[in-house]
Amino acid sequence: MKRKSLRALIGLVLLLGLLAFGCSGSKEVGNKVYVFGPTPDHGWTGSAARFAEEKIAALNAAGGKYEYVFRSAGGPDAQIQQIEAMLAEKELPAGVVIQASDNMVQAAVEKIAQANIPLILFDRLLDGTSTLIRQKMLIAMSADNYAIGAGAAYYMVEKGLTPGEAIWELPGDNSAVSVERAAGFREFLTGDRPFNDDQGQSHMIPENRKWTETQIQDSITTSQVANWSRDNAKQYFESYITGKTPQTLAKWMWTMDDEFVMGILELLQTPAKAAENALFESNVRVITGCGGLIALYDVMGRTRATAGNQLYQPAGMAIMSPTCRPGFFVDAIQFMADHLENGDDLSQHFTDVPAKRFHEPPHLVDTASWAANRNNPSWRGFD
Repeated sequence: MKRKSLRALIGLVLLLGLLAFGCSGSKEVGNKVYVFGPTPDHGWTGSAARFAEEKIAALNAAGGKYEYVFRSAGGPDAQIQQIEAMLAEKELPAGVVIQASDNMVQAAVEKIAQANIPLILFDRLLDGTSTLIRQKMLIAMSADNYAIGAGAAYYMVEKGLTPGEAIWELPGDNSAVSVERAAGFREFLTGDRPFNDDQGQSHMIPENRKWTETQIQDSITTSQVANWSRDNAKQYFESYITGKTPQTLAKWMWTMDDEFVMGILELLQTPAKAAENALFESNVRVITGCGGLIALYDVMGRTRATAGNQLYQPAGMAIMSPTCRPGFFVDAIQFMADHLENGDDLSQHFTDVPAKRFHEPPHLVDTASWAANRNNPSWRGFD
């Protein structure tokens, strides 16, 4: 009797499970398209979210078939709750575009994939860790971090960098973003990777400028990671420049964020650092950031003579920011609209076909290029 009762109980559980699956699977698809992103407050991600809000407002004002809904979250817990609430609604969404807060959101995004909801990933991608998400997503869109690193190296070579010269490197963090940027920088110098620019042009380092692996190892001094902090950048740069001479200071400075450059310039403008500032301005040829910070673009446009009390770009030095526009969140939303409304096959946008990826190439923004393109919407930065 006990065995029969157990079998009956197992059968009942399986039946209830099938019924529950059938109920969830029978949901109708509504007309809402959800866009999940960060809180639109500050920085690159905040700017991306603001551009997304503008795009959604424009799509809804056009009065099309679909209603676009933006959900912002300050962190992964809030974003997971938002996704769960969406999936609990009476109707399934017509599509989802998401900039995940971090990898903690993966399980929630997998539920979107399991429900066969059209899905686009933006910027912070989960397809590298989840086979299900990679299989089900329409496309994953991110900045080309290898190209950001390669672009910084290409720019330095164009400005006169020769094999074996000293380079100081300030990484962002220990994530794949910084690892890929560092790899792109080195691989351009060794001739193992081209720099593919935003105009579709491919640039290889000239044969007589290629670096050996030994030169890479001996000539690049890498700081500890600054964790995207302006204050940390000040601290680590101060440690680096202390005791340097014109013979030992690197003329080429490869930092991975515009905030880092701003922090370094702020440090050097303090009265206590007058000697270090004179050394910096007399010797450094190029310092790079990354990101699209308009405050740094403004610095590029000022000289010592015109700056007053503001930060400026020293004479004889180039500040350059290899920038992937935060506005390409707008493209992700438009791709979803094109897919839903016109049936567009988004594979036409793949730059990496096996990975179903679109990589946004960077602009190389310096004084001249910013002056020529500042009114181009594709070059829009953030504050």
